[in-house]
Amino acid sequence: MEGGAQGLNLQEFTSQHGDLTLYYQLVSLTGSVYIWVGTDQGNFGSLIAAMESRVGPPALSTLLGPAGDQTHSTSQLAERLQRRTKKHLLLSVNVPSDDLLPQVEQRLIEELCVVS
Repeated sequence: MEGGAQGLNLQEFTSQHGDLTLYYQLVSLTGSVYIWVGTDQGNFGSLIAAMESRVGPPALSTLLGPAGDQTHSTSQLAERLQRRTKKHLLLSVNVPSDDLLPQVEQRLIEELCVVS
């Protein structure tokens, strides 16, 4: 589903990893993007905010929700995506293993290039 109010874009898509289907939801606003990635369980774990530092690179990130098993790796991913998009970013990744994060990152980069 895409579209909505001017300046608001909602995008939903999936990716297949063996028997596992990952679901993605991106909500883009002017200057910011909210990203949720997870399984059909619909869990919402850690929420990471990443933004550009006022004194230059690197991006800064902070945990906004409860810490989970993937908080550190999700924080690093949020910082990398923020540097690529130059937008304020909210990211929640809820996948069974950190081994999936490189594929998640690649898929998000592909889609964010379209949305941005």
